Amino acid sequence: MESTAEKRSRVKKVITALAKVHPDAKLALDFHNPLELLIALILAAQARDDLVNSVTAEVFPKYRTAADWVNVKLEELQSELQRINFYRKKSEAIQKACGVLVVRFGGTVPDNLDDLLTLPGVGRKTANIILGNAFGQQAIGVDTHVARLSERLGLTEEADPDKIEADLVEIVPAKNSVRFCHLLQFHGRRVCLAKKPNCPQCPVQKLCPKIGVGGPEA
Repeated sequence: MESTAEKRSRVKKVITALAKVHPDAKLALDFHNPLELLIALILAAQARDDLVNSVTAEVFPKYRTAADWVNVKLEELQSELQRINFYRKKSEAIQKACGVLVVRFGGTVPDNLDDLLTLPGVGRKTANIILGNAFGQQAIGVDTHVARLSERLGLTEEADPDKIEADLVEIVPAKNSVRFCHLLQFHGRRVCLAKKPNCPQCPVQKLCPKIGVGGPEA
């Protein structure tokens, strides 16, 4: 059984190795401020990041404040977001979240976890991604890539994102929390794919307890 100290040591090596292979790792969603990131994250649920970026490039210049998102007619907003799956529900979710921003926070996205979690549709993953990427705080947002690769790397045995986060907080250096997530996201898209991980080409194969999970032809 690997100790917590041993996991911490291995995580540092994983970060170093992945940083060499993915120096361009960053959040895949385009944004210029916390509000834009909040909107992009709502739209990105079960949707391709590149599609979300394409849509937000058209609407972000039009809706610059939380009030702008609230005041537009729902039908008009849905029409503008219709290329995104579940656009009707997501349009409603955006207006509800922005409504709370206007009423409770003066239209400003809060920079702390407790307040972010009061926004409709915002869970810990979304809140932590906002804190880490829009406010520069060291937080771990457990998306599908972070969850999958953390399990494959033997850093957690949990399936619940909140429990995975708790495990990772114990072993990932605080100063590298956001960078760690970016690296796993890029590695998950490029090498450690969900259905067919390319283990032979993996730079952290010697640090991975599930080396070969992709099979000899991966």
